Amino acid sequence: MAKMTNLERRIARMNSFPAQIQAAVEDQLEKEVHSMVAAMKRAAPVSDFEDQPGELRDSITAYRVPGRPAAWRIIVGARDRKGRLYGSYVEFGHNKADGSRAPASPFFWPTYRARQKRLRGRILAPARKLIRQMFPKPPKV
Repeated sequence: MAKMTNLERRIARMNSFPAQIQAAVEDQLEKEVHSMVAAMKRAAPVSDFEDQPGELRDSITAYRVPGRPAAWRIIVGARDRKGRLYGSYVEFGHNKADGSRAPASPFFWPTYRARQKRLRGRILAPARKLIRQMFPKPPKV
């Protein structure tokens, strides 16, 4: 028998939850992901060097990961004239062709880290509520 990886263990655990709880968690997760994308778009810098100002901001999107329950990816898909992704260069800074250094303008990771703690609580809140309804506390004697 092969060992289960951590990801396989998590997927099996999520699939073992009742369908009602899975649906509640996935609905709330979708809302929170779209909220995080909106916050990242607000934090993204708009530059004059882009072909269309705001191209970086408008390229931030999220999509479900196929085959994995309650899994989403957020990507920054802006590309330069040569077709290269440049979101990470804006996020972390980079060396310019003339040898000078372009400063970092972080927008992705600071937004993610700021929302990370409350994200878990907000995602699990509907599941906790359903569990309390399904298994109410017995009355005190």
